[in-house]
Amino acid sequence: MRKNLGLILLTFVLLLIFSVGAFAVLPGYEDVEKHYKIADYTLEFLHYDGRKGTGTFPIYNDTRYTDEEKIEFVLKGYQTTNLTYVHRITHVNGIPIEQTKWAKYGGVIQHVGGNYEYPDHPTKQEPVVEPQEVTVFINGEQVIFPDQKPIIIRGRTMVPLRVIFEHEYVQAEVKWNEAERTVTATDRTGKTIVFRINENNYRVQEKGKEGQIKYTDVAPIIENGRTLLPLRALSESLDFQVDWIDKERKVEITEKKGKDRKLLSPERWQEYLTKGGKA
Repeated sequence: MRKNLGLILLTFVLLLIFSVGAFAVLPGYEDVEKHYKIADYTLEFLHYDGRKGTGTFPIYNDTRYTDEEKIEFVLKGYQTTNLTYVHRITHVNGIPIEQTKWAKYGGVIQHVGGNYEYPDHPTKQEPVVEPQEVTVFINGEQVIFPDQKPIIIRGRTMVPLRVIFEHEYVQAEVKWNEAERTVTATDRTGKTIVFRINENNYRVQEKGKEGQIKYTDVAPIIENGRTLLPLRALSESLDFQVDWIDKERKVEITEKKGKDRKLLSPERWQEYLTKGGKA
């Protein structure tokens, strides 16, 4: 009896082995997805404290996408998620990304607020400052700069940020992040711009819309303890018209038509600033 039972069990196991070999699926596991590597890619890292490095990572298939769609999905993700320490994608399957069909994802990845830059960065240039004084007007009213005056660097007017942002005709709340060396300004329409010191890229974010990375050819700097921003990038990002009157070395800033800022009265705005941005 035991001998017959053992024979039956052996027969069952053999049948199971043959069935697995024939169909490559164990009974009860028919719906399990099979995952296998379809590609790999290499990242270059650049951290705020100066640490650098690279790493290579696998990409696995996904039954919801073709292999090419899945590869593109992964590579594109680094353009939209703000992993600031990821500097760029260098290779796909060991081939420089510029030589592949995914070349559009090559180059330095632009991050919210711009990218990290260090004093020894090969693209860093010392600013050339033009010494002549510049006057700035907002909606016809001259702006008074109590200490640091506007300067011109490589043809771009640089202004102390708070004086312009917090002007009663602009009314943008300013925040400084010492750790990341970023300046964030939000106006009364809810529009936000983020600059990082010594970084040419900056970000513009509107309510309900995807943020945009923009570029200014002269990066923000710190001069005499004051943060200076490129006036045109600053003002046009907040929907102001900026005009340069060369003969008078004067900048005229006027609000574009159709913008409803719902500005506070000058008195209430000063009270708002005094209370640290609390109504």
